[in-house]
Amino acid sequence: MRSNFIKWLFIVCLLGSGMVWSAVILLLFPFVGRSGRYWLAAQWCRAMVAWMRWLPGVDCSVEGLEHLPPGPSIILCRHESTWETLAFMALFPRRISFVFKEDLLRVPFFGWVLRGLDMVSLNRGSPRQAHQAVTQECAERLAKGDVVVIFPEGTRVAHDAPLRLTSGGIRLACATGAPVVPVVHNAGRVWPAKGWPVHRGRIRVVVGPAFASQGASQQELSRTVHDWMQTSLHEL
Repeated sequence: MRSNFIKWLFIVCLLGSGMVWSAVILLLFPFVGRSGRYWLAAQWCRAMVAWMRWLPGVDCSVEGLEHLPPGPSIILCRHESTWETLAFMALFPRRISFVFKEDLLRVPFFGWVLRGLDMVSLNRGSPRQAHQAVTQECAERLAKGDVVVIFPEGTRVAHDAPLRLTSGGIRLACATGAPVVPVVHNAGRVWPAKGWPVHRGRIRVVVGPAFASQGASQQELSRTVHDWMQTSLHEL
């Protein structure tokens, strides 16, 4: 009974504060630039990370932030829950641009804020057209100095699911020359792929070394990234 109460209280607080803060951000959007909009959104994410420590009892730690290159890069990360989409903007010191499905732009409040944050939306229509459009948009964000975050498995997966990386992120890295930074975490153990936090716990995020894409073949780079992520996932 108590765990259900805490879960629903957390959901109400998360969604309620999200709607209120989204409304505030939308009102301020015309008066602040790209950096200002991102900063405003990141403040809510930081508040949610702090709130999660208290209410559902979900703490987190990040290891390896020193591996992030000073310039633009591409993060390849597993998508295990909603947690990483909330927490990464709070935990990473660099501006990040998620690649997300276009349907999210139609979600009231949250989708409207996403549209103003100048991230990368993915239309899952024709695979070829989608890849060309995402490559162009990601290249534009990288040129602005962003760190582009891609979930290479394409959807949420359980923490113990086999690692299967699609080629999109690697192809993007080879096309743009941006280094690839693999990231693993164990959020799915605490906050399942489908659902909400189920118990107290600590989420570990491990940032891997940056792998150069220039001069590497797609197959070689994909194998190197896959091997690092596979080994690191087993150690979480």
